[in-house]
Amino acid sequence: MDIQNTISTDATTAPVVSAQEFATLFSRFREPFVNISFSYIHDRSAAEDIVSDCFASFWDKRNEIQLNSPPEAYLLTAVKNRSLNFLRDQATRMRIEQKMQTNAYRALMAEIDVLDGQDMSILFKEEVRHIFEDFMKSMPKMTRDIFYSSRFEDLTYDEIADKYGVSTRKVKREIQRVLSAMRSSLKDYLPIATLLFCLYGKLPY
Repeated sequence: MDIQNTISTDATTAPVVSAQEFATLFSRFREPFVNISFSYIHDRSAAEDIVSDCFASFWDKRNEIQLNSPPEAYLLTAVKNRSLNFLRDQATRMRIEQKMQTNAYRALMAEIDVLDGQDMSILFKEEVRHIFEDFMKSMPKMTRDIFYSSRFEDLTYDEIADKYGVSTRKVKREIQRVLSAMRSSLKDYLPIATLLFCLYGKLPY
């Protein structure tokens, strides 16, 4: 399916993403999502169709969707659900063909049980958190402590400066140092705003 052909500009209400943001999402996450779907359904062509359909549906309904999570997390959950439906359809066909006792049928039902029990948005957040924590370990301790105080303790720059005995200017500089390094190091994985939103529900600024 040609995703670009689904993009139009006739929206009457503000969409959850712009055409440019949608194109970026598709470019960044299509292949990882195909790999995730394929890991469950073991059919590359079907996995590609599932992911393309999810992106197309997301775009078509962009004016109706109410997001409580980053759009990529919403899309990943949609990929999970469509992959699950694909497996269930396969199971139905096997049952109709009276192959319920075969190893293939039992293996398929096991796949369905695993996929049905997963909350993909939680899985997505945990993956992001792991990458973020590894990144932060590479930063100097003072830089790391200042950034954590800003983001997790919700302290002001002045309060952080008093806590660590440094100037407010140094606090600002160290926080900016982390954000700049994250933009550079993690730009191929997630946008900085999305990364921080996934971690603790607020934007970097």
